[in-house]
Parts: sequence; structure tokens; C-alpha cells
Amino acid sequence: FSLLNAGTAAKNFEDAGLLPRLVATLYVRAGQDAAHQYAVECGAFQVYNEQVADLLHPEHRNGKGQNLSVSKKDGHGQVDNLTWKPCASAKELLDHFAYARKNVIYAETKMNKASSRSHACFQLRVTRREKNSTKGSVSLCSVVDLAGSERVKRSGVAGKELKEAININGSLLALGNVVAALAAKKKHVPYRDSKLTRVLEGSVGGNCR
Repeated sequence: FSLLNAGTAAKNFEDAGLLPRLVATLYVRAGQDAAHQYAVECGAFQVYNEQVADLLHPEHRNGKGQNLSVSKKDGHGQVDNLTWKPCASAKELLDHFAYARKNVIYAETKMNKASSRSHACFQLRVTRREKNSTKGSVSLCSVVDLAGSERVKRSGVAGKELKEAININGSLLALGNVVAALAAKKKHVPYRDSKLTRVLEGSVGGNCR
């Protein structure tokens, strides 16, 4: 199934996309855990032409939250100054993701009438604490909607779309190189070859699952 599929409009759990299934399961399991308190936040960004943009910035459509920097903290990459929205319910979280998805850049090509021109990443940050205690842990889950690789001759793109295709293919190649290096257990993993791999370092390497 797709990332959102029918989204919040899905009548049955079986009809829902990946994110609605993930979010529903998260809140059900958190509600069943009587020993802990949970706080859920969400963030979303896209990597477009090797620039990171905040998809949940309240003034995103006015050009704000663009060209954000990526840094490394606690062994994983993070987008600096990313907007994080607290989510008290599954519906509230999915509403934020639906808003973010509307800000993803698309364009028409010969191969696709609605071709994604960026890689979109939707993140869940979950803080779990023991009740009546300040001790806790933080987990991060990243769900990435990758733009498809593009054969320029077949898609017929030029100008701005050509630049987009080159950057899409370059970052997908970088991601493939990272996965190959991890699989081969190489000492050097080329995370820094693209913004996408830099920000996903903690999601594909280290103690990730």
C-alpha cells in the first residue's frame, strides 16, 4: 500500500496506507501502557535540489522555513530549526501530515502527470516517561517518501525539471551507496554525500531498527 492511501478517510484499517497504520498502532499501544506517559510530536521536511525545507512551517507557502541546515547530534543527523507539532491524538497527527504533503513539490513529465520532485520525510518523535518520574527515553521514527529515479531522455525534462532530476538521481545513488556500505560492514559509510543520507544517518545506521 502507499504512504497515506485513503488516509484519515479510510473506512477500514486494511484500507489505510502506511502512515495511518503506523500512527493508529502507536496510539493504541501507548494507551495500553498504564506504567508510562507518552508525548508524541511530528515533523516533516523535503529535500529539494539538495536543500531542506520545513513542510510544517506556518509560513511555508510564503517562503519561510527554507534551506535549513543539517547537523549531527547523538550519532544521528537532524534538521536544525525544524517545526515540531505536539499531537494529542492520531487524527491530529495525520492532519499535520496531510498539510505537509500538500507542500511537497510536484511537476508533470512525459512519464508522470504528478511526479514528485523532492524526497519527503515524515518524522514521529515519541517521548516515554515513567509515571511520576522525570526519567524517560526518546525515539524517532522516519517515514520517507522517495522520489523515483528518472531517465531524463524518457521523461523529456529540461531546464528546472532537468536540474531536479539530476539531484533526485544523485541523492538516490548516495542512499544506495550508504546501504551498500552498511551491508558490506565497511569502516567508512558515505553519509555526507547528500542531505538525504546525512539526515537519515540515525535511521539506517547505528542501533536503528
